[in-house]
Amino acid sequence: MKRHFGKTLQHIAALTLGVFLTLGHVAQAALNTGTGDVAGDGAALGNSNAFDLSSSGALTLVKTAFLTVGGAQLTSTDTVPAGTSVDFMIYVNNESSVAINDVSIQDVLDVAFTKGVDNIHIDTAVADCGASCDATEEAAIYASAIGTGPLTDAAADDTVSFAALTVNAGNSVVGTNTQLDVPANSVLALVFTVVVP
Repeated sequence: MKRHFGKTLQHIAALTLGVFLTLGHVAQAALNTGTGDVAGDGAALGNSNAFDLSSSGALTLVKTAFLTVGGAQLTSTDTVPAGTSVDFMIYVNNESSVAINDVSIQDVLDVAFTKGVDNIHIDTAVADCGASCDATEEAAIYASAIGTGPLTDAAADDTVSFAALTVNAGNSVVGTNTQLDVPANSVLALVFTVVVP
């Protein structure tokens, strides 16, 4: 019996259905104007230009999937046999020259899925993709992530945990997880294995 994987992937890929990204610090400053004077004479030194500093808010969370065996990337129209192991990859492409600190990701899986082997991979070694990542770049991000040592949800001192079909990375939801940061000009990737019902 086969299960239509496309509908499952489409539903889970939607941010409103369980994948959340939170940032520990999002700053937006009001306009700031510098003033000055020379020897008490305010007219001797003109005011500076106003400087507007705000966060770009351009971070995007993307979810995709790969076959655990062989690593073939799946699309939203693919169908896979029941019992197939699939690696879900969630990534954040930080194309800015500023590190994004204290990022948390949570993915609540459909109850029909079962968790695969006890490992989750986190990686930030791949450079950013520019405005967005194409399929070739996503494959490179996935390959780099699964090449990292697996983290276990049994450990209380790493960045990830898994409980009741919920994957958490970062410490926003699960306080025992450690802080998760995205370096400047890099991609943060989270990979975990599930079994398709």
